[in-house]
Amino acid sequence: MEKKYKAAVALNCIPALVNLVVSGYVFFNFTGLQFAGYLTGTILGILLSIMWLMQVRKAFGSHAIKLLKITFKGFFVKFIVFIIFIFGVYNLVIFSRTFFAISFFIALLLNAIIELWFYASLTKENN
Repeated sequence: MEKKYKAAVALNCIPALVNLVVSGYVFFNFTGLQFAGYLTGTILGILLSIMWLMQVRKAFGSHAIKLLKITFKGFFVKFIVFIIFIFGVYNLVIFSRTFFAISFFIALLLNAIIELWFYASLTKENN
């Protein structure tokens, strides 16, 4: 499991790097509000990935069902955080909701693939 966890950590760097590179592109080619939205989504995606990795680290040695619960709860938490940011934080800090959503969902999609791969590879390893 330690080997799979290290691979998951390395793979979680991919969405972060993709979004950071695109943030650079957005910075030079779009407005400040669009950049702020994209960068906010990128940072939030990175923070949520780190949270998931920390939860999985705590669950080492647990049954596969516990890891699956962590994954599903993580999706729910990410959605709630997204809603809070769209409706709550937007009133405090002005940014492009569209660019925030694009960035956040890129991170969410890539992280979901990694999380499901991690779970599937662990269950396959246990069989």
